[in-house]
Amino acid sequence: MMMGTDWGFGWGGMFFGWFIMAGLTVAFVLFVVWLVRLSTASTSPGPSTTGPQAKAPSALEILDARYARGEITKEEYLDTQATLRT
Repeated sequence: MMMGTDWGFGWGGMFFGWFIMAGLTVAFVLFVVWLVRLSTASTSPGPSTTGPQAKAPSALEILDARYARGEITKEEYLDTQATLRT
């Protein structure tokens, strides 16, 4: 007389059940990793769409602009220009 209701799986049900649980656990972990990567990914991995960055003015260009605005005298301009060129 058979006791219990194992539906005929016997020990094989325990063996395959372990594989099913391991597979579901791995699938869940991969799903969580995918969600995290999706939420932290940049919008586009390609080149920046902001265009080329403006070049910073050189020290001589700044000096020329200051002299043109009248912030420094001719002597200061010539002295600083000579210092920057050396």
